Amino acid sequence: MARLSLFLVAVAVAVFTPNIRQCEANIFDDIFGKVTETLVDFGTTDIAGNPCNYRLSPRLIKFELYFVGLVWCPGWTTIQGESLTRSRTRVVNKAVEDFAKKAVAAGIMTQEDADPLLNA
Repeated sequence: MARLSLFLVAVAVAVFTPNIRQCEANIFDDIFGKVTETLVDFGTTDIAGNPCNYRLSPRLIKFELYFVGLVWCPGWTTIQGESLTRSRTRVVNKAVEDFAKKAVAAGIMTQEDADPLLNA
């Protein structure tokens, strides 16, 4: 009788464990989704009268949270501004500064147009 009980327990564990693991996976996906939804941001901004897009996303580097910012202006230039900072609030500004520096170096913007972006 003990062997039969042990067998039934083993069968029950084998049958119900995938459902438990699936539930844990769903909880992990929900938590990861909420964190990603909170930390990742997409938007638009105006650079020298041109509509531009930005994206910021988190990165873990040596167990520390950093933010990566990208700025690009489709239809105007292929230049991308990039930044990597610990500050979520400044990451887009730093990417816009990088974009402005690259645009001035490429001759797409004048230094006068870029000054407000560089001093922000």
